[in-house]
Amino acid sequence: MKQGAVTSSMNRRELLTRTGALLGAASLGGCLGQYPNPGTGDQTTDDSPTLADESFEVTDSECGQGSNEATVSFEDESVVVTGTITGSDACQTGTLADTSYDPDEGILDVTVATEEREDTEVCAECITDIDYEATFEFAGGLPDEVSVTHDSMGESETVVTEKRE
Repeated sequence: MKQGAVTSSMNRRELLTRTGALLGAASLGGCLGQYPNPGTGDQTTDDSPTLADESFEVTDSECGQGSNEATVSFEDESVVVTGTITGSDACQTGTLADTSYDPDEGILDVTVATEEREDTEVCAECITDIDYEATFEFAGGLPDEVSVTHDSMGESETVVTEKRE
């Protein structure tokens, strides 16, 4: 009878050992999905891209015809918006008025506006084309969509909405 008791006790230990191993493996299952799949380079995370930095520069400003246009390009880890916004006279300049990024929707909304330049007192009275370039640096990927709005001459207009391919 003693021998039967030892066998039963060994089965119980084996059962506890296997159950512990299964529970340990199951608890790591969720964590392991955060790391790259060995040999494939695939990253399987639920992390969304984050907006890390932004810059804005007026590249040219001169009397023109009044143009409101923009283009969006998706690069390695950045989104570049180049465009032209209309100023009411040569005292106007462009500014990055607002940037909002919704990581859940994957949408970057950019608003470029005109404002009075502070460095001039006398300006040409002409419709002014103000060329600009805005760069948005991302960590962990890029947004799925970018929308650019121009606020100038008393109006607000969405000039481009571009989806990443």
